[in-house]
Order: sequence, then C-alpha cells, then structure tokens
Amino acid sequence: MFGYIAPLKSELKIREYEVYNAYYCAICHAVKRRYGELPRLMLSYDSVFIAMLAAGLMGEPETVSFSTFRCLNNPFKKRNETEPSAGIEYAADVMALLGWLSLKDKKEDKDQDGRIKGAGVSAAETLLRGAGRRAVERLGKKARLCLECVYDQWALEIAKTDSLDRAAHPTGRLMAELLDLTDAPGIEGCLSLNAEPGNDSKNGNGRKVLSAPEASHILREFGYHLGRYIYIMDAIDDIEKDRKTGAYNPLLLRPETPEILKTAISLDLARVGELINKLPLKCHKSIVNNIVYFGLHAKLDEVMARLEKPGARLPEQGSSGL
Repeated sequence: MFGYIAPLKSELKIREYEVYNAYYCAICHAVKRRYGELPRLMLSYDSVFIAMLAAGLMGEPETVSFSTFRCLNNPFKKRNETEPSAGIEYAADVMALLGWLSLKDKKEDKDQDGRIKGAGVSAAETLLRGAGRRAVERLGKKARLCLECVYDQWALEIAKTDSLDRAAHPTGRLMAELLDLTDAPGIEGCLSLNAEPGNDSKNGNGRKVLSAPEASHILREFGYHLGRYIYIMDAIDDIEKDRKTGAYNPLLLRPETPEILKTAISLDLARVGELINKLPLKCHKSIVNNIVYFGLHAKLDEVMARLEKPGARLPEQGSSGL
C-alpha cells in the first residue's frame, strides 16, 4: 500500500533476496485464499516486513522451506513461496485492510472542485469493500482502532490542518497499532521474547527476557515513528500532484524547506533504528535490518532527489517548525 518499506536490494545476499521474495509470494497466496483474486492487486512489498518481523519474534526457523509454483504474471519462470504461517496470514489481513482503507481515503480526498481524485476510485472501493470488512472481522479490535485513526485523519484534512506533525500523527498511531504484534490475532501469545545475553533484564540462564508489555511499548513506538516517516514521505511525493488538483497536503499550507523535511524524517528513522535493535529477533534479522538501516534511507534519498529534477519543487518558503 505504501511502497516505502522495502530493502536495499544491492545489499542483500542472494539467499536473502530469495527468502524475501518467497515471503511476498506466500502473502500473495494468503490474500487469495482469504479474500479472493482482486485484493491481490493492492498488495505491496511493505507486507513482507510485517511477516518477517512476526517470524523473527515468534522464533521461527532461520532456514526457510520453499515450495515452487508458476505465477500468472510470468508463467514461464518458476517462483518460490514459503510455508504458510501466522505472521503471513496476519500480513495478508493487514494488506487487505490497508488496501481498502487506502481506497476509502482516496474517495474522501477530493480536488478543489469537489471531485474524487482518480478515475474508478469509487468503483474500486466498492469492489474491495467486502474484503475490507472481512479483514475488519479478522483483525477485530486492531481494525476498529485503525478505522478511528483514518477518521481522525479525515477530520484533520477537512479542517485543513497546516501542521505536518499533527497531520502525520494518525498514520503514526495506525502503524503503531498494526506493528504491536503482542495482541495480533494468531500471533498473540506465540512470541518468543528471550534474547541473547548482554541486555537489561535476565532470567536464571543469563538470557534477556522481554516482557509482553515491554515488547508492546517498543513495537508501538517503532510503528509510530515508521508511520510518521510514511506519511511525510507520501506528502512530499504527492506535492506536485496535490498542487495541481488542489487536494489537501499540509506542505502546501505550511511550506518547509527540503533540509528541514529531511532532518525531520531522519530523526524518525534514527529512532526506528534504535528501537528495532531492542527487539529479540530470532530469524531474518539481517533482512529486517537491511530494510530499517538501508532501505528506508534509500527511499528517503530517492524521494528527496525527485525534488531536484527540473519542474519539481517544494513550496518556496520554509516555516518555523513542523
């Protein structure tokens, strides 16, 4: 859905890249089993991060078993997928929910003449509404809290909030909820929170024990800063389009310089990096770390670089804070 949570492929080993893609294919098949063909169109690689984070905290084996299949997108090339797991099922549910919410948001995000942005948005939302509602049922309280975040986001947009911090807050809360795996359906109670020696609290064997409330706090703060990163990146990415259509964008209401924006995003990413290091990941740690320490920063550089192209620009005057 977002497209900003991805690894830096050039820094992945060949086996790591195979595992990463096998997770994506497994999530795609999970979406098909649980929601049908159409919601697969909304799938993004962001879902892999959720599934791998869950696998790492559940203590799944580092060695991944593959099954081979042929994809309709390229039937001449064999592809691999991992075995189904609770983390993969949860990631599929999250993607179905976010795909539907994304279309609902686009229906609310109208241009200056009151027209819905993008042809077919209303029809697409109607077609995916059933899948979205099934995802709400499966995710339960999490989904309901996510819907509250979306409604808060709409209220800020209707009020034409010019504060980027305030505008980014609901997305931060939404991601905090989704990445708190301690109460995620199918994952709750299955987390393995023992880590290697050398950290704060320890049990009798000298291994760190992270309590469920501690893990929840870390995951929620991690998700919150990741959500802020996503929102601000999306606001920068959409600034030219929103300028032309007159759609809401806090950066059009209170301009910021590229330097201030990059600093603000970098602060969120620094905190994301600190927090991921506190989680006792048992597997796929190198891939997760690649995403956090390389992939997110590479996406930031990519988005900021687009502003330097001819004709692309942020509003001219920087303000005194976000």
